[in-house]
Amino acid sequence: MEKNTQALGAVVVGTGFGLFTHVRALREAGFEVRAIVGRSRARTQARAAPLGIPLATDDLAEALADPKIQLVTVATPPHAHASPVLQAIAAGRHVMCEKPFAKDLAEARTLLAAAEAAGVVHRLGAEFRFDSAQALLRRVVADGLIGSPLHFLRIYHQPGLQDPNETLSPWWEDASQGGGFLGAFGAHMIDQVRCLMGEIVAVSAVLQTLAPGRPHMTADDCYSVQFVTEHGAKGLLMAALAAPGPLVMATKLVGTHGAAWIQSGATYGDPEQVWVQDATGARHVAMPSELVNPAPTPFPVTELIQTEQDRWHTQGFDVAPYARLFTDMRAQMLGQAPPGLERGATFHDAVAGQAVLDAARQSAATQSWVTVSQR
Repeated sequence: MEKNTQALGAVVVGTGFGLFTHVRALREAGFEVRAIVGRSRARTQARAAPLGIPLATDDLAEALADPKIQLVTVATPPHAHASPVLQAIAAGRHVMCEKPFAKDLAEARTLLAAAEAAGVVHRLGAEFRFDSAQALLRRVVADGLIGSPLHFLRIYHQPGLQDPNETLSPWWEDASQGGGFLGAFGAHMIDQVRCLMGEIVAVSAVLQTLAPGRPHMTADDCYSVQFVTEHGAKGLLMAALAAPGPLVMATKLVGTHGAAWIQSGATYGDPEQVWVQDATGARHVAMPSELVNPAPTPFPVTELIQTEQDRWHTQGFDVAPYARLFTDMRAQMLGQAPPGLERGATFHDAVAGQAVLDAARQSAATQSWVTVSQR
């Protein structure tokens, strides 16, 4: 990825995923990470020191006093997104917020309205828009290679959470704090559907908790979501975080003139291919050079890796897609042309995705189809 030498300052709010992924991706995208904010000043300083971040604080206002900081990235637990996002917007800073975006649709709409009123650049942490295979699949569909989409299937079963003594971040187990695999991973799947097929207008969902030995866990770690889009296409999203046995991944889209799919490997992170089948037969679609992401590099400071989520996030798979997300955002901040065909998700996309999440949770609670609120 070509780097732009004009430096822009950034502050990262969050010392978990923010530290492991945002810091590295921001630097790769040409930002200067000037500060990081956590709940404990002493702990934040200890975690920031090995990464050479100048300011480590428990006070976002202290970081925002630095006029060189133009971007705030928020990677706190979901229930704690709104406050730093609104604080950043009030200070006139551009902002990128992690997903799941908000505690509910009403809060999501409040954040969008504030960002739009302030005229700041805003992005959602939907980094998999810049995953090589997912980006190519979107191009295949946009180019009409399989006609109009009719049906989408996405399955992801991961053999995690089998040791009840393995430490999880508290919010991951607590639904009231925004925990749950539907929000953490389903938000990505929902964004993928919206990019490929248009808005989701109705859902029927089932949520489960499969992790053994965690009796106090109220958040879901397994979901199944049927959906209908605005154009009448249908599909199924399935994922489980605590499914013993081999990793299972499948992504397939059927259209009026054929089908396209992502051929995944046996292990997460194995190279993936995009295939198309139509009246002429099946063929592998070559990956354009501009969509090829560099191989992941594990997070180098092993003593900072403390929880099971830390181990997931420090493998480095998110860094390159996030660097592309930040590069896209940086171009808009500087008034430059987008660096590629793929564009990052904005708070408009965040609101639309939150509406689907809310509807899916309502559906699971009522065991019924639910209409998704449209903007």
